[in-house]
Amino acid sequence: MKRFYWTTLCILLFLCGFGIDGIYAQDQNRKEVMEEVVPETKIKVTENRLVIENLPKDGVLEIFSIMGVKVYTRKIKAGTNEYQLDLPKGYYIIRIGDLVKKILLK
Repeated sequence: MKRFYWTTLCILLFLCGFGIDGIYAQDQNRKEVMEEVVPETKIKVTENRLVIENLPKDGVLEIFSIMGVKVYTRKIKAGTNEYQLDLPKGYYIIRIGDLVKKILLK
């Protein structure tokens, strides 16, 4: 029975003593990490013009037909860009790195 009391007393001292203080000290020393807000990349199509806004880095623009055939490729720069597309009307898939979007040319 002495062993049970001794173990219980040690656990209580550990939790109430330096254990909680240690946790509190760790919380005070923790530095908050500020996340940088990056604007979302937007792709807009009006008639035969393709506008890409807020592209974070240079990349390669690839346009595929709805059947999966690559019909257009071009290197593009970061920021906002506008391109003239001479493609027939229809649905296309645009890929810039990891960004993929379906568009309609009217």
